[in-house]
Amino acid sequence: MGVNRKAAVASPILVLESIHVQFGGTTALHDEHLSVAPGEIVGLLGHNGAGKSTFVNVATGAIRPQRGTMFVDGRRVEILGNPREVERVGVKVIHQEPALVESLSVADNISLGRPDEWRRPAARKQCARKALQLLGSAMNVDRRVSSLGFGERQVVDLARALSSDMKVLFLDEPTGALGQQETDHLHSLLRRLARQGKGIVYVSHDLRVVLAVCTRLVVLRGGRVVLNEPAEAFNLTKLSEALAPGLGKAKQPSTKAKAEIVLEVKQDKQLLQFPRGEIVGLFGMAAGPQFHLAERLFGVGGPIEATLDGELYAPSGPRNAIRRGVYYVSADRERDGLLGHMSALENLVLPWMERHTWGGAYSRAKATVVFNKARLRLNITGGHMDGPISALSGGNLQKIVLGRWIFGDRPRVLLLSHPTQGVDVGARSDIAKALRELAGDGVTVLVSSSEADEIELICDAAYTCFGDYWPRSEATPGWAESLLQALIEQAATNTETRV
Repeated sequence: MGVNRKAAVASPILVLESIHVQFGGTTALHDEHLSVAPGEIVGLLGHNGAGKSTFVNVATGAIRPQRGTMFVDGRRVEILGNPREVERVGVKVIHQEPALVESLSVADNISLGRPDEWRRPAARKQCARKALQLLGSAMNVDRRVSSLGFGERQVVDLARALSSDMKVLFLDEPTGALGQQETDHLHSLLRRLARQGKGIVYVSHDLRVVLAVCTRLVVLRGGRVVLNEPAEAFNLTKLSEALAPGLGKAKQPSTKAKAEIVLEVKQDKQLLQFPRGEIVGLFGMAAGPQFHLAERLFGVGGPIEATLDGELYAPSGPRNAIRRGVYYVSADRERDGLLGHMSALENLVLPWMERHTWGGAYSRAKATVVFNKARLRLNITGGHMDGPISALSGGNLQKIVLGRWIFGDRPRVLLLSHPTQGVDVGARSDIAKALRELAGDGVTVLVSSSEADEIELICDAAYTCFGDYWPRSEATPGWAESLLQALIEQAATNTETRV
């Protein structure tokens, strides 16, 4: 059962009125308004720096605005920048990483911070069970949080919010680290809460998810609300355009000739061909063979049969692949691509440090030229090149890793796994444009992905990777749906063959 999309006609539970927030000389919110009605799931959208997090932080007491008023159930609430005070009136927040104490039990975590947290254990457990039942969960309240999976931890975080008088729930990128099954379960919980009359604000970069689960959409650009309409009035294209006008122009077919084959790969009995100046997708299921193929081309994960510019290509490891001009960007950029103790500048030029060092002395000036080129071409914003890499948003972190391989030394072949995963629409457009320019310069780009929308945005053609045969298709209008259909048909064929 879905959420009642007419819920917004009720009087709002929460109203944020004329909220103005300024950080130094930067205005994060320009006297903006946000309201949430009972039973409503409001999608709060916008690119990095648009003002989403600022709205969430004001509503949940994390920051105090320069001016503005907050009402809960029609009663004015003094905004003091005090999260505990805001929680007391029924406004809760759940961040991407559940804020739980791993050494404590489920029951202890749910009651933590409540005035009655020191009650006898039996009563505390009963309180936890009631909160979990509201979510349809029969979880053992004696389990330690350290033994729970990520989805179960989110249930505990939700139960903690429900264990008191929660009226409005803010969720900030709640599905970033969840699988499809966990995501579906979370959305079922949210719909159940909405049917119980709770108000929900859902912050996410995943537009398909937002359209599926939300009843109303609020889009921010530059600290201003530019759209506030029912979700049913939108499709994916219209919403993308509202978030980043001109996004559709990012994908322009390369004018470079693509006849010359740069890379050939033997996959089972099939020969995969990747022309010069073409962006080719490798599309398949999550954790599918397309990701393993990209790793093997970079010299990890096992041998591969391939030729590069007509010569045998069998990299013994990443160093050997890099010497041949084959570069790789992992989907897990923070674990595999960045060093947290280094600055943004150092992270960007990391593989090329030797080129910026003469006589044992590091040439900051040479490295800065490379960084500024990447910053301009990829639209890297926020933080400072000498500041910690952790100061940058997810989209800008991805741009740093991409900039390292694009501008440090031009590759012959660039291997990318989920290059736009977890980034907002504006960053997706910036990345797509940069890759298009790179292909225009004659670089062959391979994009491994399990997201059809990502393939459609970036690629000229794609192999659908499932089973023994990987059919190739060319970019066409409505391509994402065609790719998904091809994957379904291959799965069915594979199942019939096994039977």
